[in-house]
Amino acid sequence: MKSLAEYKEEIHSCSKCGICQSVCPIYKITGNDCTVSRGQFIMLKGLIKGDLKMSRTINRYLDLCLKCGACSKFCPSGIDVVDIIASAKAEYFAGSRREKFISFIQKFFIFGLGLKLLSLFKRKYKSKTFTRKVIYFGGCSGKIKGSKSVIKILNSCGVEVITPDFQCCGIPFYVRGDKNSYESYKKSFEDIIKRYDIKDIVTTCASCEKTLKGYKIEGLNIRNIFEYIRENDLKPKLKKKFRVTFHKPCNIENYDDIEWILNNTENLEYVEMDNYDKCCGLNGISKITEYKIMSQVFKSKHRDIVKSGAKIVLTSCLGCEAALGLYSFGRYKVMDFAEFLGKNSIY
Repeated sequence: MKSLAEYKEEIHSCSKCGICQSVCPIYKITGNDCTVSRGQFIMLKGLIKGDLKMSRTINRYLDLCLKCGACSKFCPSGIDVVDIIASAKAEYFAGSRREKFISFIQKFFIFGLGLKLLSLFKRKYKSKTFTRKVIYFGGCSGKIKGSKSVIKILNSCGVEVITPDFQCCGIPFYVRGDKNSYESYKKSFEDIIKRYDIKDIVTTCASCEKTLKGYKIEGLNIRNIFEYIRENDLKPKLKKKFRVTFHKPCNIENYDDIEWILNNTENLEYVEMDNYDKCCGLNGISKITEYKIMSQVFKSKHRDIVKSGAKIVLTSCLGCEAALGLYSFGRYKVMDFAEFLGKNSIY
């Protein structure tokens, strides 16, 4: 993670065109320029120049950012806003006892002890042996759900799956600005990978995939499971008929492969919901003090899902799965797409 000062040129290159306002979910609700990247860059420029000091108020506006990256996708200057916001968060984190305490609770009780306890109830599933081998990065999802579905799918593609005991990829700590915790998870990943003479890493989570690629470890080939399904022309056949919709995670890089599978799975009726590619609001879940704002993001997504008429919502990000599930109110079930295919397909 670079320091905020190292992003000086990128921040300066912001032309203040305002295109980010048209795509930012939070700006559309608040109308406050401090909640969108254009206004935040003005504040960050002041921090770098020394005209402003990092404060709780500035941090609040940084926290309102959902880290969805919509502004980056439409930015004429090609600025990676999420990385810059994360570096600014790190400036605040370094001097905030409150932020450090929250991060401590996350690391040791939620992503540590909590996941370890959940993993105790998952039976180990052995992969078939093939010449081609991959390492499955299960991360948090692997500890919660196990690896049976992933192994079943990849074995059907003629691929043997190695399943080391990975920790979280570190993205929750990256966006919070906790550099040390993020780097510790990165090192844990590197140490595990060094034990194997395998360069192909597969994951099922869009956020994990993006984070692992962000490690920039030379020689590794990091891919999503849906790429393997499509390249092997593996057209799943479901045991019975299902009507589903799909939520596209902000971090997904291979939606074309997912779309191909949705349209080539027997007994699957896919209904595209309105705003299927809009942020689920995950990064707003913990912001209880901003509930009035964040609830509007959740309610909007909920309405789109209900309108689709589907009783099953598929996605490919553990965070999205959690956020959508919390606001489902029993109207629909949210499932990981790979897990859904593994449980319901005939191979």
